[in-house]
Amino acid sequence: MSLDKLVAQIEEDANREIDRIIGEAKAEVEKKIKEAEKEAKKEGSLLLQRAEREFENLRRSELSRVRHEVRMDVLKKKEEIINECFSKAMERFRKLSGREYVGFVKPLVEKSIKEIGKNCVILPSREEDKRLAKELGLSVSDEMVKATGGVVVKSKDGRVTIDNTFEGMLKRMESEIRERVGGLLFMEM
Repeated sequence: MSLDKLVAQIEEDANREIDRIIGEAKAEVEKKIKEAEKEAKKEGSLLLQRAEREFENLRRSELSRVRHEVRMDVLKKKEEIINECFSKAMERFRKLSGREYVGFVKPLVEKSIKEIGKNCVILPSREEDKRLAKELGLSVSDEMVKATGGVVVKSKDGRVTIDNTFEGMLKRMESEIRERVGGLLFMEM
């Protein structure tokens, strides 16, 4: 075999070997690319699932926060309305006068006398209270109670005091009144 043929044969064998190595390398690269794509899709899917879970948790949390804020706003508005009712009630008490005032206060004084006895002193908040006490034959203190209306009835020994001022009565009954007014105004339907 001649040298030229031998060189040609070696070149041909080398080229085939190069083509085979390149072919195997391409196949290996394609295989690795497919595996990487498959892994990336899997990783992407996991990331997407995690992101969706996080989003759902955030959405629930935000929804809960907003619901809480709305409840608090509603409660605040209800409280404002109930306070307005108390203010209007106090204004009506303030406007009571003459027979209407005496008609309201007299039973309170009589009830207090039943609890304490006639041996008591009336601390008035208005001039009408002084006249009422005298009409009922009760002692009247020179000390005026600072109140919109009503009286404080004290036993002469000072051991028992009944606050029947309008403010005192509202304060004693505040929680019950709030509950009843709230129930009337804000019945859940």
